[in-house]
This record gives sequence, structure tokens and C-alpha cells, in this order.
Amino acid sequence: MTGALLGLLVVVLLLGSADTARATFDPTLDISVDNPAANAASDYTVDFNLPSGDQQFGGLVAFIPREWGIVRGDEIPIGAVVGELTSGVTLGLINGPCNNSLTVEFKFLNSSIDPSDTVPFLDSDDNGDEDFVEDKDNSGLPDAFEKYPDFITRALVDENDKPQTPIRRAAGITVVAGVNVLLQFLVFEPGTFINENIPHDEELGYPTVTLLQNAGDPDFDPIPSAITDFCTPLTSTNISYAHSKDNRCTDDVDPDTLDPLCEISGVPLEIEGAPSTPDESGLTLFTNPKEGTYTFTTVAVGQRDTDGDGLENGLDTCAFVPNLGDARTLEGDNDSDGLDAACDPDDTVTNSDQDLDGYLNRQDNCPQHPNGENEDNQRDTDDDAIGDACDPNPDTEDTEGKLVIKQLEKEVVIGPGGPAPQDTPSPQGTPAASDDGGGSGAIIIIIAVIAAVVVVGGGAFFFLRRRGGGTAT
Repeated sequence: MTGALLGLLVVVLLLGSADTARATFDPTLDISVDNPAANAASDYTVDFNLPSGDQQFGGLVAFIPREWGIVRGDEIPIGAVVGELTSGVTLGLINGPCNNSLTVEFKFLNSSIDPSDTVPFLDSDDNGDEDFVEDKDNSGLPDAFEKYPDFITRALVDENDKPQTPIRRAAGITVVAGVNVLLQFLVFEPGTFINENIPHDEELGYPTVTLLQNAGDPDFDPIPSAITDFCTPLTSTNISYAHSKDNRCTDDVDPDTLDPLCEISGVPLEIEGAPSTPDESGLTLFTNPKEGTYTFTTVAVGQRDTDGDGLENGLDTCAFVPNLGDARTLEGDNDSDGLDAACDPDDTVTNSDQDLDGYLNRQDNCPQHPNGENEDNQRDTDDDAIGDACDPNPDTEDTEGKLVIKQLEKEVVIGPGGPAPQDTPSPQGTPAASDDGGGSGAIIIIIAVIAAVVVVGGGAFFFLRRRGGGTAT
């Protein structure tokens, strides 16, 4: 009963205490550096996995140590290729079980961070294409890269509801189940307020936020989708480039090997100022810090489980009554309509949309209470994956199950190891903080972990609250 693929936001959402009863939530993280020598420019690889049967994610927060530093996005040519992600996801389609495996790939380009030059996300001119994939100035680059998606200014705000502007944005576009998908990584200065429940201590480093589609936009309403569940297992591998690469959407590239970006744009992409070859001969994006051992911390939050049956609310169509079977396999769903027999008013009659509100049972956050487009349209005020229409406490998420919180730490050794130094020289470009070193590749070191979750849809419900000073879940 997850929301549509459109409108997912994975962002730091830490509330409540851990509750491990019956729930399994054991993500794993590994980070490797191709060349661990001090001050070397080296690719990074991040592997992130969640076992089959585990709860899906409700949120992730990652802080990039200050020693790595971040080269500002305006120091890097827009359109330069800075990384890639491959994720193996598991989906439930059209009320069916979680048995559809899909490989999703993204190539990430450096993108505009200028909030004064924006582009709408949706199809505002009704020409059949979302505005973010169009190239209205005929530059050869989709507008999502060279303009700033306007919903970000509404989705990410400070305590006074003023937009927060990132120092770096990497974006990728690909097609998933026939849908144009925009995935973005936004990096902010140390100490930036992201949410009142997230620490904004400068010493933690650079807070990172991942946006999938127009997630978190208060002006957006979910729409029905054939994708009705995002499940485990989840696997992902991300590579963050040490040097920018040429955009491979050129006439001399084999059509069978074109990047998904080329297929989206429909035209060759020749970025002015980009390196002349696709090898590591472009702009240096980051360098390792001085010798030492550096700890990257990722806090992972599982989704809530109101009835304690081991199924997160986002997957459980009987959120207040323990299921008789396993919703991942449709065990316990005698008539295969998406509702477990524990709460199905008639488990001998197949009714894929029990309340007739336009949302299939396994996608509906109130499968037996109409809350479609003519009602509340799946409104979930406390973001607990239970719609207001059937939530006895729609403003208080703590009553709908505790969050399972895991903290993952990975030490990265540069040189022979030892205490992390206080100062590291900066690579070319202007660093985000004058006393920090390293470089922009760190954007994807940890944030790729979040990206993997975004692709699978974990965090579909635990959005950043749509007001800077509000309560997050």
C-alpha cells in the first residue's frame, strides 16, 4: 500500500525509540576507496544491501566528514558526469506479491544550484512531457540539469520557512516502468538546518538530502500507479568518480550502449567545456584527505509497524490487525485482491479496490475508507503510512508504531591509518569551507546509500515535514 513512485523523498527522519519486536531491519554498508593514498584522486564505491524479508526504509541521514570537503557546484561545468548508480529493486505490481526484480541505473550530472532560474517539475504546458525532461532552450541538455527544479524551494526550507540552497546538486534521469524519473543529490553547508529532528552540528560535516521526483512538494498530490509495493531485498552499487567524464551522448557512440540520459533527451548531448574523452581526463572532483582514519556515519530508519506483526505500515493492508499471512507473498490473501483475510470484509470475493477510490488496495493508505482524488487524496498528516481517513490519531505519529533506528558506521583509512588530521588542502575549485579539504566526489560517497533506498521506494511515507518549523516523523 505504498504511494506512487512519483513523489518519494528519502530524507532524515528520526523520531521515536527503537522497537525490534518481530521486525527485522538489518541494512549493511560498505565503502571502498580505489586508491587510499593520501591526497590521491580516487574513485569511491559504495555497496548497500537490505536482506529479503526486512522492513523497508523510512529514512536515511548521512553526514560527510568535513575533512573531505565539497567543491561547490558552480565550480564544475553543468553537465559534467560525476557518478553512477546501479540498484537491484524488488517491486509488487498491481496488487501482486513482491516478486518483480528490476535493475535501475542512473548517471549523475553536475546541475544548477541557482534558485532564481527554475523549471517546473510537472507538465505545465500539457504537451505530454514533464517540464524537467524538456529542453526548451535547445541547449541539448534537459532543463532539470541546467535549471533548478522549483519544487525544491518548497520542499526544503529552514525554521522560518525560507528555502535552503545547496552548495552542490547532482542529478540523474532514467526511465522506470515507462515513467521519467529524476533523482537528485543535494549537499548543504555543515550546520544547515534540514529538519528539527536532525542534528545540525557543524562538526558532523555536510548534511545530504536525496530527492526522487518532486518528493516533499506541498503542492503535489499522489496519483495511482501500477507499482503498489516496494519490498526487500535491495542491493545497490554506486561509483563516485574522481574526475569528471565526458557526456557519452554523442553521435559516435554505439546506440546499444547509450546512457539512459541520451534516451531521455532524444538528442546528442555535447556539453561546452566538458573533457574531450570519457576517460579520467576531466576536472578533478575530489582528492583524499591526509593520512588518517575517517568514520562515515549513516543513520537508517525503518518504517513504522502499528500492529507489531512484522510488516511495516507501508506494506500492511491491515495496519491495525496482525495479518494472518505474509503480505510479501500474498499468503493469507485468500481471494488475491490485496487485502489479508484478517481485515478483508469478504475474502471470497476479489475486489482489488475495496473502497472504490481509485487506489488499488495495496497502494491505498486507507484501503477500506475512500480517500482518493475526490476526498483527501491519500492525505497523511503525520506521515505514518496510514491515511487521515482511517487514522484514529492523524496528527500524532507516535501512536502508530515505533521507528526502528540503526546507526551504521564505516571507517575509511587513508594512508597507514591513525587519527584524522585537522586540516587538509583543497583540490582545484572553491571549497565549501575555507578550512576543509577534499572534494566534490564525497557527495556520492554516502548519499549513494540514500539513492539506493530512494530507487526502491523506502521512505515513501516518512517525508520531510512540509514546514520548516514543524514536527518530522
